[in-house]
Amino acid sequence: MSPLPPSPDKQMNASPLKTIYMITDVKTMITFPDVSYEIMRNDNRIRIIKDKNNHVDVTLVNQQVSYKATILGGFAQAEEKKGQTRYNRYFYIDWEDDLSIPVINFRINPIEVAREYIKGQWIELGIENVSRYVVKYHDGVDAVFQRNEKNGFSFNFSTGFYGSFWSEDDGSYMLKFKGDKLKPGEDDLKSQSKFIVSRSKYTDKLLLFLKENATVLLK
Repeated sequence: MSPLPPSPDKQMNASPLKTIYMITDVKTMITFPDVSYEIMRNDNRIRIIKDKNNHVDVTLVNQQVSYKATILGGFAQAEEKKGQTRYNRYFYIDWEDDLSIPVINFRINPIEVAREYIKGQWIELGIENVSRYVVKYHDGVDAVFQRNEKNGFSFNFSTGFYGSFWSEDDGSYMLKFKGDKLKPGEDDLKSQSKFIVSRSKYTDKLLLFLKENATVLLK
């Protein structure tokens, strides 16, 4: 079994997260020293939950009027509150228009940022300024995807499967990996990589489709 990379607190030159994207239909948990927030986004709304009695819904309001478009500009954020969240003390949201991805900008460094993915959803590696993804599959398998110096990522699974991929100058990707070869009759779950690689037609980044439910920590 190949060892997993060292934990984030043992890594040299690890810089704190400054921003993350809000991914549609993926629950995000953000933990600060004194408070935690659960955040969900659908196409039209971001819900920020402090607890069952305190949450806020953030939506976009189109300010454009056909004859005043150049005066009023584009979109503005509107909030509908229940109780108090005071999330603006910890982060704020950049959401330019209904075609852009909302971005969370941290005012205070979070202790942990975790996303809950279900089987079939994907991670678009390299699109965010994240140095490390720690994938904790719900069946007990762990994996680490660490950004490398080749404009790509190295990966290491607790099953012994490991490798790396990177972008070439012509825009193509190279993928190298190694795992245990199974003997006939062995349980094929022992050496699963648990992801399928594809490519985004919008950004050319690699997409990792998760084959099991997983909690993914962003570092």
